[in-house]
Amino acid sequence: MRKLLPFLLCIVILSGCNSELSFIEVSNEGVNKDIQSFINNVKEENGVHLYLDKHKAIYVYLSGANVKQGEKAVHFTDFKVKGNGDTLHILYSNDETTDYSNQSLNHELLYKVNLDKNYENIKAFNNGQEVSFGLISGNQ
Repeated sequence: MRKLLPFLLCIVILSGCNSELSFIEVSNEGVNKDIQSFINNVKEENGVHLYLDKHKAIYVYLSGANVKQGEKAVHFTDFKVKGNGDTLHILYSNDETTDYSNQSLNHELLYKVNLDKNYENIKAFNNGQEVSFGLISGNQ
């Protein structure tokens, strides 16, 4: 029994170190100054923007808040992340509306993605179509 206890303790400790690919929506005000500065720099550009926070997390900023007169407004309806080998897939969906004053629509969102490993490639998909990132920055 004495030999089994240290073995079980090691298993518990190691299972606590197992990281998982996950994401959470975060507030612009709830992140550090570097990320806030990044958001301020890309705020005028619609699209998907990426901030690499060392090797532990990335921040994905989705912006559709800039609407030209006469055009439809973009709002975001879904967000997911999936690992596929050495490639991280960022999957999001958006829709368009002419209801510019609807406060319940998400015209800009910020997500923190907690990485489970280092990925060689990161690809973004909007409504199932691969898209390019507007700006990529970070503190690698």
